[in-house]
Amino acid sequence: MVARIFILSIFLIFPSAYASEDTLEITYVETNTDIKDLIWEKRPVLVFSNSHLDPNLKHKLKCLGRIRCAFSRDVKVFVDDKPEPNSNLRKRFRPKGFLIILIGKDGQIKLRKNSPWSARELTRVIDKGS
Repeated sequence: MVARIFILSIFLIFPSAYASEDTLEITYVETNTDIKDLIWEKRPVLVFSNSHLDPNLKHKLKCLGRIRCAFSRDVKVFVDDKPEPNSNLRKRFRPKGFLIILIGKDGQIKLRKNSPWSARELTRVIDKGS
């Protein structure tokens, strides 16, 4: 009986630990949000939009949620869907409408597109050497 409870507890513990690792980090940008601390630790993906209702933004967030490999590739997503007041990131990257930017661990821009990319295309850019 004790062995059964032990085995059951293992199955209950490990899926929850696994699920917590597979959570894509999405941060909604505030005016003072900065990504300088992430150099050599994470690959920031910046998603800019003029509204939270933008269909491109909704599509991109859905695609990013499906990238299982993003968890193992140290991706952190920043979403800025409010053009006013200008955030530090908006001032730096100057988006006009929808924009997605992938920044490598070295702090350099690896991808800058004004249309949503599929998860497959984004992972190719990451694998290519960001």
